[in-house]
Amino acid sequence: MTVKNGRTAPAGALLLHPFRFLLTIACFIAFAIPCRAASDDPLPGSGIQMDAVVSSEGNNFCQPADIDLKLKDKCLRAGLLYDVSADAVVWEKNRNQAFPIASLTKMMVALIAMEDVFDGKVDLETIVKVTPEAAKMNGSKVYLRTGCCLTVEELLKAAMISSGNDAAYLLAQFLGGTESAFVNRMNKRARQLGMNSTNYSNSTGMPARDSRNDNRSSPSDLLLLSLEMLKYKDLIEIAGMSNAVITQDHRTINLRNHNGLVAVYEDVDGFKTGFTQNAKYCLVATANKNGRRLISIVIGVSGRQTRNQFVATAISRYYEALGMGGLEPKTALASAQCVKKNTVASVSVSKSKSKEKPQSAAASKGQVHRVKKGDTLYKIASRYGCGVEELKTWNQIRGNRINPGQILAVNQTHSTGQTLSKGAIKDHSAQKSKAAVAKKAVVEKNTGARTVHLYTVRPGDTLWKIAQKFDGISVKDIMKENRIRRAKTLKPGTTLKIVMDA
Repeated sequence: MTVKNGRTAPAGALLLHPFRFLLTIACFIAFAIPCRAASDDPLPGSGIQMDAVVSSEGNNFCQPADIDLKLKDKCLRAGLLYDVSADAVVWEKNRNQAFPIASLTKMMVALIAMEDVFDGKVDLETIVKVTPEAAKMNGSKVYLRTGCCLTVEELLKAAMISSGNDAAYLLAQFLGGTESAFVNRMNKRARQLGMNSTNYSNSTGMPARDSRNDNRSSPSDLLLLSLEMLKYKDLIEIAGMSNAVITQDHRTINLRNHNGLVAVYEDVDGFKTGFTQNAKYCLVATANKNGRRLISIVIGVSGRQTRNQFVATAISRYYEALGMGGLEPKTALASAQCVKKNTVASVSVSKSKSKEKPQSAAASKGQVHRVKKGDTLYKIASRYGCGVEELKTWNQIRGNRINPGQILAVNQTHSTGQTLSKGAIKDHSAQKSKAAVAKKAVVEKNTGARTVHLYTVRPGDTLWKIAQKFDGISVKDIMKENRIRRAKTLKPGTTLKIVMDA
């Protein structure tokens, strides 16, 4: 109660005074207006690391670069380039049309797995036992063994880095009870994200018996999925690894990222590649240069090298238009692979260019080592003061095998080393040799370098099974390179040449 002029006034009567009433309303309105972040969705608070790029306050003030990227997009079915900071699609082709996506499927598997971790249903360190069904998966795989145990994090790495169908299938089984139940979750989550052109029929991206049932999505839908994945820093860190090592019952498995741009460029940190005969070559790539994040999506590209060149060119040109410079190569080896400004140029050295051009600043910092008889990766690493894993990463070597005459890039300055030049480097394995060694290592043509793998046929192998182990290789390719007339003549112990584009 309030006493005024000897009279008793009811409590709150002062608020009815016109001036004070209007002042109260004005203050209420002023403080009620929320400051809106770039992302409408609140970022959850958890031990899982979230990427601040998605909700950066500065994003509201970013403007897209107003340029024509002049991309030659006849080589692909669909795609887009998205500036996250400006919230703008800066290039697109058929972005709302759905096509087969192959192993881009595993992005949804990884998202749901990380969401389950965030919700407390599982932990990254949760142990998962390999099932017989997972171990029998075909296509790209990391050769999980029935009964062996791995963590959820290791399975995520195997699925996202090396595109292991066995790892993705095992995650689906473990998190969904059955793969079919998990696929239902994948489709449900797609609808929740607004991915209305997307449909999943399996957890791996392998071709369906009826091609009409192949996993499909559109660039616009994959963009929605990518933006959701960017909220989880753990996923970005995994997808951004060029190499990783996991273990199954004390046995190590070396993983190599199928996304070659991650190994080549400093600013590229994700996300996933895909390939089947129907889907052709697909890629969702993310880059973050000085806090400016881009997402590039391409579907149905005619070749792997064409795919990588197209995406790298698009991202580089856009960064250059923003005045930030193009993508930065990671190492001396990478500097020879980077895409030249304003051209979709070959990143490997053409045989027709007999004269070497002046080396780039980045390349001049590196050294090369010609492998001699008796050399091992350990001996070479010790000589140059680096680690074996570093040496393997610089040269994109999967195992521990090296051949005499092979040229290795060493990202160190050494008094006895040769100066690294573009003519001395080959894509992936960095091998250069003369005729005799080239037959076993790298085959060089006018279109650039190609990597040759020597595969020993095992009991039970078929040409189809062998082809599935190598990205972009068909049965016809193997038969042609090895002059095989009839597939039935294949015998265990036979050594096959598997020739892959760089």
